[in-house]
Amino acid sequence: MALNPEENVDSGPAGEAAAETKPAAGAVFAFTSFKEFLKFVAYVGDDVQIEFAEPVLDSAGAALVQKGVHMRATLQKSLQQFFDRGNLNENIIIADAEALHSALRERICRTLFRCLDVGRFHVAQALVDASQINIQGMLSNVVARRDFLPVLLKLDQSEDPILPHLGEVALVAAGLAEQYCRYANTGAATREIVRYALIGGLLHDIALTDDADFLLNDIEKIAESAHASRSATQAKQLLPDLPAEITDIIEHHHRTGTPYDPETDSRLSPQAIAGEALALAEYIFVQLRSQYKKDEKMNSAELLFYDLGRAFGQGRFHPQFKRIAARLWEKLFATLHYGFEIGAVENQCPKKPSAIAYPTPRCTQIMCHRHVANCEYFDAQFPLEVLHATRFPGRPGVMIDPGKYGKCRLAAKLPKGINEKLTADAWLKQSQPPESGEAGA
Repeated sequence: MALNPEENVDSGPAGEAAAETKPAAGAVFAFTSFKEFLKFVAYVGDDVQIEFAEPVLDSAGAALVQKGVHMRATLQKSLQQFFDRGNLNENIIIADAEALHSALRERICRTLFRCLDVGRFHVAQALVDASQINIQGMLSNVVARRDFLPVLLKLDQSEDPILPHLGEVALVAAGLAEQYCRYANTGAATREIVRYALIGGLLHDIALTDDADFLLNDIEKIAESAHASRSATQAKQLLPDLPAEITDIIEHHHRTGTPYDPETDSRLSPQAIAGEALALAEYIFVQLRSQYKKDEKMNSAELLFYDLGRAFGQGRFHPQFKRIAARLWEKLFATLHYGFEIGAVENQCPKKPSAIAYPTPRCTQIMCHRHVANCEYFDAQFPLEVLHATRFPGRPGVMIDPGKYGKCRLAAKLPKGINEKLTADAWLKQSQPPESGEAGA
């Protein structure tokens, strides 16, 4: 099946049409295989109106189906019978009727919005609820574009496991970008920034299609897989009009370094806001889905905010997003703050990222996993022994190999436990500039 985007008058992905206008008419779905056609009809669902570009004829030239029909099981059966007898022309063309287009968009969005299912924890729901922009509506309109629809349609028809991930990261990235813009008062640029983050999320891992275990094979092995740069290249090939700013944030959507001082609060450029939101959204996904051995006493929400706090303490993400996270899920603030304190201690390592606090989440020791003996904090007495290779929470891709590891004297600065008495307001005011507003999450 091929989609021919004829007479596409939509503007580029960065334009207003990407989120607010209806798709242009004129595109057609062309099938050269009757089997593909039946598969497509079954995918769309029974009783959906389909407008054929021309009547479907039998070998004698008689019209079997007129231009506009509702595809029901009985009609499919009749067409199949004619096809089996060799009396049906295989070339079938469907005009892109509005009803069919809406049905396809809604079907794809059901997969993209899977992280919003009732009773399921995901930060996407809190961000969507808190946003003043209709992020779900914006995503639905982007999906309906002539350039995006065939890309996502193919993934959804094949039930590619990457599609729900693209949806959750797009929603989270757009929500985080919107929250930052509300705090920074970006004004008219807010919608464009949010759209950049959302489109970047929809395409950020497009190179990982057809990989059922993409988390382990690619995301946790970002350096080896190079899938971020491959996704940027592929996104540009699929959508030639994609702005360079979006391909750039796709290429750099994994945060492997620690570019920020945990207590600074400098403003970001519009592109950097979208890029930071996308990188943090991907990090949230990795923490929620990674198969790390974790403390059974902490649920998925607590573990996520513990890891988020730790990442902010290490300086991986811009400090303003720490404010957003603290407001986003107030009841988990204490866990976020506890993780932040641990990450801040790890960040004091002069040979970072050599120092890793453990055991998660009740960190009482710090090990030097790179065996840096020529360090003022290195303690060779009573080394710590790891018996089995271990993935480490908060450090995607870091493996602790079996062996003995020296301790780090920075362990004396670790918090003794979660500080339930400290409120989110008190913590945020410690580094909030007097002239700034609140995060508004």
